[in-house]
Amino acid sequence: DVVGKDFDLYVTGHSLGGGLANLFSFKAAQLKANNDESVKYLPKKITALTFASPTVGNDDYNKEFQYLEKKGNLRHIRIANEGDVVPTNNIIPPASLAIKGNTKLYTQNGVNLFLHADKELTVDYRATKSSGSQLKIPKSLDFHMVTEYYKRVELLANKKVYQQTVEELYNAAGDFTN
Repeated sequence: DVVGKDFDLYVTGHSLGGGLANLFSFKAAQLKANNDESVKYLPKKITALTFASPTVGNDDYNKEFQYLEKKGNLRHIRIANEGDVVPTNNIIPPASLAIKGNTKLYTQNGVNLFLHADKELTVDYRATKSSGSQLKIPKSLDFHMVTEYYKRVELLANKKVYQQTVEELYNAAGDFTN
């Protein structure tokens, strides 16, 4: 029972779960922004924290996503490993043969914490990568595993970034209207 309770809502997931967390957070924030009765007890701001999430929206989706970000209804911290092919667009063969439609039309959203194997992570807004750019690194499927994410998150070089709030990360990432 959440009636009258003050709470924050964080939605999280890895890989497909990250994509679903993105979609759920977007829809819940959209309903909240429209004062829909079904979400009246949810907090004003929904925050998604995703790991290795595939791209789930096209430019129209992203424009609405950014509108909800500007209104303060939605935040998304998206964590991706350098070398991970899953959180990419422009999927190349043979993987593209299993996907219907043009993956070039899909774009990431939210603030991306791009984890490197041996240096401080990069903070940027959206920062959609093509699958080809990530395949140049050997063992790219290994980079999708939770164990590799854990290893990179724990890098000492990244600790100072984790001291920042979600809002500070959004400010560090720059303009999120691009």
